[in-house]
Amino acid sequence: MAAVSVIVHLEGGRERTRRCLEALAALADEPAFEAVLVDDASPDLGELLGGLSGDVKVLRNERREGFVASALRGADAAESDVLVLLDDAALLAPDALSPLIETLTGAGGREAALATDPAPSPLPDTASYPRCAAAACAVAVDGPKTQGGLGFSAHQPGTHPTATHALALRRADADSLRDAAGAAPGFELAAICTELARRGRVVTVPTALAAPATAAAAARRAPGEPAELTVVVPTLDATASRVRACLAAIAANTPAPHQVVVVDNGSPPQGFTAPVNAGLRAVDSPYAVVMNDDVEPLEGWWEPLRAALDEGAAVAFPQTVEGAMRDDFAAWCFALSARTIAEMSHAPGEFLDPALRVWFQDTDLLVRLRALGRPPKLVRDSHIRHALSATVRAEDPALRAWIDRTIAADRAAFQRKHPTVAVTA
Repeated sequence: MAAVSVIVHLEGGRERTRRCLEALAALADEPAFEAVLVDDASPDLGELLGGLSGDVKVLRNERREGFVASALRGADAAESDVLVLLDDAALLAPDALSPLIETLTGAGGREAALATDPAPSPLPDTASYPRCAAAACAVAVDGPKTQGGLGFSAHQPGTHPTATHALALRRADADSLRDAAGAAPGFELAAICTELARRGRVVTVPTALAAPATAAAAARRAPGEPAELTVVVPTLDATASRVRACLAAIAANTPAPHQVVVVDNGSPPQGFTAPVNAGLRAVDSPYAVVMNDDVEPLEGWWEPLRAALDEGAAVAFPQTVEGAMRDDFAAWCFALSARTIAEMSHAPGEFLDPALRVWFQDTDLLVRLRALGRPPKLVRDSHIRHALSATVRAEDPALRAWIDRTIAADRAAFQRKHPTVAVTA
């Protein structure tokens, strides 16, 4: 049986994932390990993960579950007594596993500490862990990668253990992961460190190095090739994980030459219409797509939309899978041509009606297109995922209050503009 199970949470990004897998393949032969890869409903890793073999288990979440839930699923599937959790497809140095395991099970580990405890037990309660000074968590330290290959340079001293990209724990302590379930995205390993500290020492292991799997930027098309498509992504936070997932899915699943316009309008929030109109004013390609920041286009999504536009549709929108869908106009993702932008805008430079800031601008567009006899066309051969307007469901009290007030004002403005149209939302 493998001495350690390495659990990797994957959200997408083929290049980053490939580099993580290369680092796993380069690990020393001893100790023996198994890799447990949890594909957290990624939009672009199916082909890459499907070709793996050997001591690798690939688990797939049908819906995005997050780091902690994925780690728990990986722990359930693991066969080893020691688990190593990697954050965001991190890279482990080739010799990282041995010192992590030794910290937990060798000198200074729980087994050694329990041997000298006056009243040892196979699984002492939480309060006894600090008394016996056992290690409950072994933390890898940041080892910045050198240029080229998978080489690591020496870690920077003074790094706090909660800033780790990889940590080791016993499978017997995997239940502690549930207590970290409320951690903010990106801070899950820090929360796990905190929970494990209730059971024993969190030990930094300076000889175990890990680094984030940052992928070098590279041209995906021939330099200078004109873009066919411009994707406009309005967001309140361009650094959010859902935006990264959206952009990764666009890059992975859009073979046509394209460019992306991300409009961050979070300082202060301006709603949906203003950033969309600003993004569409920047379009210099034959086609454009407006996409919520919580949308992930799937393989083969663009070509059917382009075909529908070429056949005469003014606006075309894809089928949403694994979530709510509406057949009249699912405006969280829609495609249009430059001609549509020029001929069917609400006003010059304003494709959507700026009087409708957060809500009802899609309904207004639907009414206008129906009046022209050219309603939006649903293209069922084009598929996306959608988190159902995560931004509009924001939990921040001030933002939530502003959204609610603005939606109420938008409803009144829409009813004044279209008094005969029933409002159901």
